[in-house]
Amino acid sequence: MNLMIVDDHEIVRDGLSLLLEQSFCIDSILYASEGYEAIKLAETFSADLVLLDVSMPGGLDGISTLEKMRQLLPNAKIAIFSMHDDIGCQRQAYEKGADGYLVKQLKREELIHSLDQILAGRKVFSSTVLDEDTGAGTFIDLDLPISKREKEVFILTVMGYSQKDIAEKLDISVKTVENHRQNIGEKLGTHKRYDWVDTARKYQLFSV
Repeated sequence: MNLMIVDDHEIVRDGLSLLLEQSFCIDSILYASEGYEAIKLAETFSADLVLLDVSMPGGLDGISTLEKMRQLLPNAKIAIFSMHDDIGCQRQAYEKGADGYLVKQLKREELIHSLDQILAGRKVFSSTVLDEDTGAGTFIDLDLPISKREKEVFILTVMGYSQKDIAEKLDISVKTVENHRQNIGEKLGTHKRYDWVDTARKYQLFSV
């Protein structure tokens, strides 16, 4: 995989490259410290994944850089990697063709998991942004590693619905609900409701 990291802080570039080289098969890495430099590199470097900061010097911010790079690298996965967890900025990034919006406060495992999802072709954004685009309602397809039906059972469980209530709401048997809950617990590594609530908050599935 060819990787490009665009960030004006050397320590961020070095830390990201070290982390990603440990987690992915990286063939080559190029770095840029500002938007114009990144665009020039993109003219000759066929990047598979681009991590792009929002706030950079040089007169071209990350969103403007994203728009230009999307034209140069139509098949690349481009993810914003920013310290600003701002829904307006996320919305702009989504509209300009980003594949994800990741905040620098993410833990190592969360970052790697999110990049796995992006490389697999999934959009990784706040549920607010995805809901606006898809109209999918509460049960949206984020990067939580469970099936669509399991997401429905998961969210209703976190909301406090009983197994009987969930069965009636989803028109399935109570036994099926039990099976879904068991599978969810195994995939998430916990069967405790308060852990599921924390997970729902982490993935911003809805306000809990």
